[in-house]
Amino acid sequence: MQVQLDTILCLLNEIQPLGNWTAATPLFESGYMDSLLIFDRLLPALESRYKIEIAPWELVPEHFDTPEAIYRYVKGKQNT
Repeated sequence: MQVQLDTILCLLNEIQPLGNWTAATPLFESGYMDSLLIFDRLLPALESRYKIEIAPWELVPEHFDTPEAIYRYVKGKQNT
């Protein structure tokens, strides 16, 4: 499945329906996500849905700060 920003926003809404998700919503600073949701729900969902592997050294803020950053990261992983 090719990644699209809308599908990232839908995935975040499934994981945390209380969030008011836009492309620029900061995951941590907004208070909508914490590390448990990231590790237990978001990362496995991304790996499963988009058939990618997320290495520990790739877990940096510039890849997971916002939905837009997640989109760019996953798109880059799919293009390699």
